[in-house]
Amino acid sequence: MKVSQNWLNTLVDITTTPDDLSEKLSIGGFEVDSLEDCSENVNGVVLGKVLKVEKHEGSDKLSICKVDIGNSKKLQIICGAKNIKANIFVYVATVGSHLKAINLTIKKSEIRGVESEGMICSLEELGLEDSSDGIKIIDEDFALKHELGTPGAKLLDLNDFIYDLAITANRPDGMSVMGVAREISALLKTNLNFPRINNKYKINHLD
Repeated sequence: MKVSQNWLNTLVDITTTPDDLSEKLSIGGFEVDSLEDCSENVNGVVLGKVLKVEKHEGSDKLSICKVDIGNSKKLQIICGAKNIKANIFVYVATVGSHLKAINLTIKKSEIRGVESEGMICSLEELGLEDSSDGIKIIDEDFALKHELGTPGAKLLDLNDFIYDLAITANRPDGMSVMGVAREISALLKTNLNFPRINNKYKINHLD
């Protein structure tokens, strides 16, 4: 059974790291087969704005982009996407980040004689779609609610961990998220925060 930590956080106070919680759950009888960091594929990816796009003189398909990711220095990024243009918000993989979906570590490089300092990404390159026609253009109204440089994991709601639990037959209490939350409360000695159920209907008992 797979359980989201963000969901668990609404039900129980978690005061330790995902790795430590995995170990405690396994010792307590809820063996964790795997722990998935949902943000792993987008670490180092941030919100950026394309300020300017110029044709690369050495290529018919490449463009030279000036991109703002919220710091004082504007990045120069070479992009080959057909839908690249100025004044759009995009996901930018910064130098040093690793895009697991395409097994690519972003490095400062020179493309046909022009320096490139990052990568403007499609959802396919972020591992969120099987295929993409071009870079992902982020809705402007949504983007304007966040600062440039905001981590992509936050924008994509990927700040979460998924626990894959092997629930044995002798622990049927672990077959629900609330059951797992109860176990975590007992292991960590923290409070449960189950929602209250208001019964608006009265049952009339017949004598």
